[in-house]
Amino acid sequence: MKKSQWLTLISILLVLFIAVLSIVNVEPVKINFIFTTVQWPLILVIIGSALLGALTVISVTWVRMFKEKSAIKQNEKFLKEQKIANASSRSEINKIKNAEKEKN
Repeated sequence: MKKSQWLTLISILLVLFIAVLSIVNVEPVKINFIFTTVQWPLILVIIGSALLGALTVISVTWVRMFKEKSAIKQNEKFLKEQKIANASSRSEINKIKNAEKEKN
């Protein structure tokens, strides 16, 4: 199986696990925020926590991918500059070799 297929399978299993937990846990629970306290069904707390976790992972992954793309572009630019410098150096070497041949 391909990596993407494994990830899809794991994602489906995780969603099913969360769904089963949510169905079993429907009792209201008390949530304490800094300024207030609310009572929500445990199903909402579980699903909300899972969604916040997924958003966090997606955000961190997106930032890392952006940094990697930026580094790749920077490295490609550096490589291009080095190729140009290399070609220029080879041209100079060939000129010197040709000048030495003409002297002999």
